Amino acid sequence: MKICKKITGVLLGTILLGLGVSFYKLSSLGQDSLSAMVYSVMYLVNNEHLPYMFWYILINFLFLIVMLFTLRKKINIGTIINFLLTGVFCDLFVRLFLICNLDSNLWFIKGLYGILGLIIISMGIALYAGANLGVAPYDSMPLALGKLCPKISYKYTRIIVDLLCTLIALIIGVFILRRSDIIGFNTILTFIFMGPLITLFSKFFSKYFYQEEQAFK
Repeated sequence: MKICKKITGVLLGTILLGLGVSFYKLSSLGQDSLSAMVYSVMYLVNNEHLPYMFWYILINFLFLIVMLFTLRKKINIGTIINFLLTGVFCDLFVRLFLICNLDSNLWFIKGLYGILGLIIISMGIALYAGANLGVAPYDSMPLALGKLCPKISYKYTRIIVDLLCTLIALIIGVFILRRSDIIGFNTILTFIFMGPLITLFSKFFSKYFYQEEQAFK
């Protein structure tokens, strides 16, 4: 029963991740670090002929290879679910939003979508991480960097990885492609508020959903 609850948490968390990224996409006010890099590569290489999920899986496959060599014990069913399904749910929700004509040019609506995206992504990460069924490929990169540089704490390796992905997105998406929807309001929100929100939601899910499980401390 406990493993069923954990797998349910991972699936719900992955669905929320896809939903949150799709709200970021709908707002056109920037993405989180990983999604900004994925969208930048997508726009540069294929001009959207292949969906987001293809590029998400491709880029995360590279991270997964690093995991195989550095953090093999961190790979579990949750790793695979995140790897395969996050991009799928993102594409699904983006299409659903467009079918429902939720796109808007009003700035306060765009800002609302951005805030919703931040909250939903934070909830998704908290649910996913609280299950303790493996680490997502992207989330493993700060851990891998920490193994290479043990004197650097996780907090700083996470910042380094996020900044590197943001820099790649900035160079490709903003400087080369001159897009305004890659780096922006949502990116700043993510850097400032996502950490505290994940901690808040993790405590809630740990108490009321996983009960005995502990997420972020």
